[in-house]
Amino acid sequence: MAVLNFDIKSITLPSGEEGKAVFLTGSIDASTNQAFEKRLTDILSSGTKHVLLVLTNVKYINSTGLGTIVKCVDTFREKSGDIKLVGVPTKVIALFEMLGLLALFETYETIDAAVASYTKKKKDEKAAAAPTVKFPIQFRHPVTGMGLNVSQPGRFKDPRSGDYFSVDASGTIEFYEMGKVRMSEVKLPAQFDLAAALAPLASGLCQACGLPNALSSNLQAALARVSSAIQAKATDSSEMCQVILVADPEKLQVGIVNYGNGLNLRGDDPVLRELSKMVSEAKHQPLPTRGHLLTLVVRK
Repeated sequence: MAVLNFDIKSITLPSGEEGKAVFLTGSIDASTNQAFEKRLTDILSSGTKHVLLVLTNVKYINSTGLGTIVKCVDTFREKSGDIKLVGVPTKVIALFEMLGLLALFETYETIDAAVASYTKKKKDEKAAAAPTVKFPIQFRHPVTGMGLNVSQPGRFKDPRSGDYFSVDASGTIEFYEMGKVRMSEVKLPAQFDLAAALAPLASGLCQACGLPNALSSNLQAALARVSSAIQAKATDSSEMCQVILVADPEKLQVGIVNYGNGLNLRGDDPVLRELSKMVSEAKHQPLPTRGHLLTLVVRK
């Protein structure tokens, strides 16, 4: 059974208002999620509206835990407060990025940086891409059928269903329902055959989400190509890959995080061009903490 320990300390914000730094150690999953949510709810009920959630020592967060963080951030913001994330482990950053949730949170490497953020706007925000369709746009929720109106690209919450969704500059809309996500993760040596090692996990997630098993089969060739590329570039025999598999009723994603040289690819690398022809989407990026993330997506 997973364990989640709390160490809560008072902090003083630049305004003089009191906040709380919540240091977590352990895992946020089905067995600890209720206690986790209660602690945050109790803090808000006591009158504290600003929380720094320190995740440095969190080993694992499942989809239930992610959903609770999203829910609590939203609850605090509704009360004119906020929850800011501190020391987020690289693999959790990668998961947020894969799920399109990273923009919903403010993340900082240190408590001092998070506290300082209350007195200034983030300077490193990148300008949003110019829209290629005319906003505002109107559309209907795919499940409830209720109308929604969006004035600009971004990530939003439907106040009626509670679902989060994103709209990009081209007008593409993607809904994210936390309760329908299934995840798995594994740590593998860079020299392993990723395709063979991940096949059972991919197949199991497809079955759990009602996806055709052909999707996991479609990933095999792409994973084999990735594996050979990592093996060729890895310079350290002890180099490892953290692999995160995420499935929902529409798609299967595999995110590979590497901290060494194995995934240090250029934007025009031939491997990336090959992968883009083998899967629905192939995306490579350096992570804001350290390491590289390669995400492969196959859609039904």
